[in-house]
Amino acid sequence: MSKTRTLNPSYRWVILIINFFVCALAYAGLTTWSTASPELVETFKISNTVASLGSSAFMAGYAVGSFVEANVSAKRGYRAAGLLGLILMTIGILGIPYAPNFGIVLVLRFCQGWGILWLVGVNSTVAWFPPAKRGFASGMIGAALVLGIGCGGLVATGLLNAAGTWQGAFKLFAVILLVATVIWGLLMKNPPKDLYEEPEANAAVKKSGRKINPYKTVGAWLCALCLFFNCWQLIGFNSLASSYITSLGYTDVQAGLVVLFTGLIGILSTVLSGFISDGMVKKGVLPIKARAVTMAIPGFLVAAVSTVLYPFIAPISFGMAIFGCLLVGWGVPVTNGSLGALPMDLLGDEEAAGKMFGLTIFLGIGAGGILAPYVASSCAESYGYTVALIVLGAGALVATVISLILPKFQLRHDGA
Repeated sequence: MSKTRTLNPSYRWVILIINFFVCALAYAGLTTWSTASPELVETFKISNTVASLGSSAFMAGYAVGSFVEANVSAKRGYRAAGLLGLILMTIGILGIPYAPNFGIVLVLRFCQGWGILWLVGVNSTVAWFPPAKRGFASGMIGAALVLGIGCGGLVATGLLNAAGTWQGAFKLFAVILLVATVIWGLLMKNPPKDLYEEPEANAAVKKSGRKINPYKTVGAWLCALCLFFNCWQLIGFNSLASSYITSLGYTDVQAGLVVLFTGLIGILSTVLSGFISDGMVKKGVLPIKARAVTMAIPGFLVAAVSTVLYPFIAPISFGMAIFGCLLVGWGVPVTNGSLGALPMDLLGDEEAAGKMFGLTIFLGIGAGGILAPYVASSCAESYGYTVALIVLGAGALVATVISLILPKFQLRHDGA
C-alpha cells in the first residue's frame, strides 16, 4: 500500500507521454534505414537484395528482444527491461557507421531492432491505467508506432541534410536516442501493484494464488496468431503498394503518397479503437469481449474487405487509389490498441500478461514480419497483384474469426 500512496495514479500520464515519445522515436528507425539504403549499397558494394537483409535483421532483433524483455520485466521490472533495449538500440545505431563490413552491420541492426519498446511501452502504460481506460492507453502507444513510421522518412531526410552523409545521419540519430534514453530512464516508474480493482473474473484468478503459465493458455497462442495476421496484411501490403501503384501507370510520387497515407491513417484508427473498446467497457461489456470485438469488426474485417477490393478500386482513378489505401491502412492498426490490452484481460495477472505479450510479439512479428513481404512478392510475381492482395486480405479474414472466439479462452475457461 505504501507504493500506492507514494506513486500517485495521476503519474500514469507521465508514463504515457514518455512511452509514446520513445516508441515513436524507435520505430522511426525502420524508415531511417530505407532512406539511407542507396548510400549503404554504394558504401558496402552490395546489391539491393542483400541490403534488404538489414530490415530482416531489424525485425528479428525486434522479435527476440521483445521475448527477452518480457522475462526481464517479470524479474527486474519494466524500467530495467526498457533501459536494456534502449541502450542496445543506441549502440546499434551508433555502431553502424563504423562497421567494417555489412555482416557487422546486420548484427548491429539486430541490436537496433531489440530496442523497439512496444512490449515495455504497452505493458507498463496499460498497468498504470484502470481497466476501462486500458484500450485508450494501448491505442496511444500503437499510434506512436505508426507515427514513427510515417515521420521516419522526414526525420531521416532532415538528418541526412544536416549531416551530409548517411554515417553522420546515423550518429546524430544515436545522440538523439541517447538523450531520450536518459530522460526515459529518469522518469520511468514501475507501476504499483493492485493500483486498481480488476474485473471480477480476473480478481478471482488472482485470489486463487495459482502461478500462471501463459505459454500453456490457448488465448496466448491465439493472440500471437492475430499479430501474425496483423503483419501479414499490413506489412505485406506495404511491400507491394509502391510497385503495384506504378504498375497501374501512376507516378512514383503518387505511389509514395499511397504508402504515406496507408501509414498515417493508422494514427487515427489506433487511438479511436481504444476509445471504442473503452466505451464498451463503460457500458458494462466485459473488457476482454470489448477488445476482441473492436479488433475483429472495425479492425480485421475492414482490413480484409478493403484489401481484397483494392485491386478493383485502385485502377479507377488516383482518388480512388487513395480512398482505398486509407481503408486498407485503417483496419489493422485498430488491432494494435486491443492486442496490447488483451493479455491483462485474458490472464488478469501483470507478470503473466507481460510474458504472454512477449510470446505474441516473438511469434507474430518474427514470423509475420519476415514471411509477409516474401509471400506477397512471390504471389505477385507468379500470379499477379490481384491474387497477392486477395491472399493478404484472406489472412485478415482468418484473424477476424480468431478475434471473435478469443473471449471464450479467458483464463477461467481454458483451465490453465
